[in-house]
Amino acid sequence: MKGPRLLFLGFVACCQTAEAVVIASGGPNNTAISGPQNFNNVGTLNGASAIYLANGWVLTANHVSSSLPASVNFGGTNYATEVGSFHRLTNDGPLSTFTDIVLFRLSAPPALPGVTISGATPTVASQVTMIGNGRSQQSAPTYWNRTEVVGNNNDTWVETTQLLSNISGFKTTATTEVRWGKNAVDDNNFYVNVGSLLAPVHVVSFSTRFDSDISNEAQAVVGDSGGAVFSNNGGSWELSGMMFAVSTYETQPGGAETAVFGVQTAIADLSYYRQQIFAIIPEPSASVLALLGASTLVLRRRSRV
Repeated sequence: MKGPRLLFLGFVACCQTAEAVVIASGGPNNTAISGPQNFNNVGTLNGASAIYLANGWVLTANHVSSSLPASVNFGGTNYATEVGSFHRLTNDGPLSTFTDIVLFRLSAPPALPGVTISGATPTVASQVTMIGNGRSQQSAPTYWNRTEVVGNNNDTWVETTQLLSNISGFKTTATTEVRWGKNAVDDNNFYVNVGSLLAPVHVVSFSTRFDSDISNEAQAVVGDSGGAVFSNNGGSWELSGMMFAVSTYETQPGGAETAVFGVQTAIADLSYYRQQIFAIIPEPSASVLALLGASTLVLRRRSRV
């Protein structure tokens, strides 16, 4: 049986960026969620997403930023970036030198609280909150009859009624906004190559699956790249990840612009990159970027998405 395949959510015209999270219930989810989950720390950048960390520093996907951007928007206000502050993060060991994560600083920091970067990989089945900017979902789900055909890129999808369908999901519109949703960790401790075999770009990752098992369940789509994923550690909400890619079914209508049940969101595991972030951001405050003393995760296997 053919399952979903990972699709890199690039921001240039030939690729597809991750978007505003699609919610299985169809809820708007475009205002701050209750609890300290830093909804307002997710802003917009080059049609996708960015995360405000603290002390003027912003984190996003390299394929969203690519080079120092002109400005980032938080809460309707544009903030210029500081020249010379662009840093692309790297990997250790046998992985590619560079990864799909960048840091840069704003010339004038917004009046936002700092976030705590998690020191440990979220465990499988633990709940996370996903916040990203991009295309909004259509109000009603779409239903298809999908037929798998032997070979590559030849499956057929026929839009139909719910009664006659065997798969469903949500299409999106061109409207964009920051939205939140929830999901549970489906897999962790793997890496994703968003480059090529000859020029790999590895991202140490965990993932979620869109299966409507929990309230307000979310899936990333075009525009979510660079968006935040928060997890709860003993009652404290921490920044655990950054969305950067999704999986899609073969010949899926709309590709990454459509959230079909069964697909996954690939999320950069920031606990792996945390010490590197602290090395770039000078003198982080323990109350803002807490050093929780967890060891670096061990890569066990390749991504199955």
